[in-house]
Amino acid sequence: AAQANDAEKAGRIFGDLKDRYARTSFAQQGGLLNARVQAEAGQTDAAKAALTWVGANAPETEYQTIAKLRLAGMFLDAKQYDDALKQLDSATAEGFEALAEDRRGDVLLAQGKTDDAKAAYKKAWLAMNPKIEYRRLIEAKLTSMGSPPEAAASTEAANAASAGASK
Repeated sequence: AAQANDAEKAGRIFGDLKDRYARTSFAQQGGLLNARVQAEAGQTDAAKAALTWVGANAPETEYQTIAKLRLAGMFLDAKQYDDALKQLDSATAEGFEALAEDRRGDVLLAQGKTDDAKAAYKKAWLAMNPKIEYRRLIEAKLTSMGSPPEAAASTEAANAASAGASK
């Protein structure tokens, strides 16, 4: 159904998975896939509902967090910034901190909160493994805001060193 972009059929299949196998990984994966198909079909309410269900019912925090990150993106697109931030506040799976902070920066920037957005992007950049290419995108966001992360990291290290030396 997903490969055929059949949103109606994908929705029915996801409904069956929820009803019969709610606690399985297949249901969580089905919810994420169904949300994509629904969103691509322009059925944003159905996509949000699927992501909300996965975010609330997945037994693994990783699936919950993926759903909440995607849902935050949908809320961002709809300019529902407070709803997006609420999703990010509860996106807590270990290893997803950088992605959550990056998305938080996007929301804050859209709200016009430039300083808060920079702070979120800096947290994301610091939390992201330097070997992951996505970190370069976060770096580009910071640089475009006049706050390149390498310079900020050097300044913070220098401040920490001088604070330690003055003791």
